[in-house]
Amino acid sequence: MPRAFSEEELKTIKAQLLQKGKMLFERYGYKKFGIRDLTSEVGIANGMFYKFFESKEKLFFEIINIEKKKLRKKILSEVMINKDNPIKALKNFYYVIVKELYENSLMNTILLKKEYDFITENMSSNELINEREKSLDPILELVDYWKSENLIKDVDTDIIIGAVRSLVYLNFHKEEIGIDKYDQIVEFLLDRICEYVNVEG
Repeated sequence: MPRAFSEEELKTIKAQLLQKGKMLFERYGYKKFGIRDLTSEVGIANGMFYKFFESKEKLFFEIINIEKKKLRKKILSEVMINKDNPIKALKNFYYVIVKELYENSLMNTILLKKEYDFITENMSSNELINEREKSLDPILELVDYWKSENLIKDVDTDIIIGAVRSLVYLNFHKEEIGIDKYDQIVEFLLDRICEYVNVEG
């Protein structure tokens, strides 16, 4: 009969599953990653995995959610550096998100192994909306602050946010747009967004 684990041991095992799971996802991607690989790394029986997660998919999404929270905190910290300079803050918002997408090991694996579609396909419409709103909360609050301080024109917030978000999505289509001119195109579009909000424009 297998021995019972204490609450502390169970917490430790779950933490190891999340930590080792992240490492394996980064190395292999979702599709090539197996539960047996993970339980072998952690040193537990395969069946023990299901005491913590219903499936590999549930583990994957918990790891992603943990990583997203870290990224949001980092993005907010970077954007707030230019709290009183809307033009710099908007540009910084875009560049920080893109930098993190490509430099964060897990997000980079998702992009390179083209698993972004898999993630969105496995989320309901409400979940997608909630995720989008959470990622935009920092900049939404800033836009309201800028308006109240007359640092930007009284323009449609949805257009500002939608425009910056659209530029982030363009990173998934660099090749179709043209890699040689991509950075210049993005900078041009960012400048147009800034002109839209700039009180001096």
